[in-house]
Amino acid sequence: MAFSDELEEKLGRAVSEAACRVNWFPGAGVIVEGGKGLYYYSPECVKVRVKGGMIVVEGKDLFVYETRTDELALRGKAECVRWE
Repeated sequence: MAFSDELEEKLGRAVSEAACRVNWFPGAGVIVEGGKGLYYYSPECVKVRVKGGMIVVEGKDLFVYETRTDELALRGKAECVRWE
């Protein structure tokens, strides 16, 4: 099974529909590109709206470090990044 097919099966949607990019830097933070806006924020959980769903970042001491038109940079101890 091709990697893209496996992703489509796990996500339940075509990979091309997931028009975002997540860069996770363990111990430093997370950058979400292609976001449509911040949906929820707490020091333990951040939810970012993206096309077709939401990116959820869970961890400790999370805070918004920088925002741009379609990019959100988070700092803190990210422990989990998932699609919702």
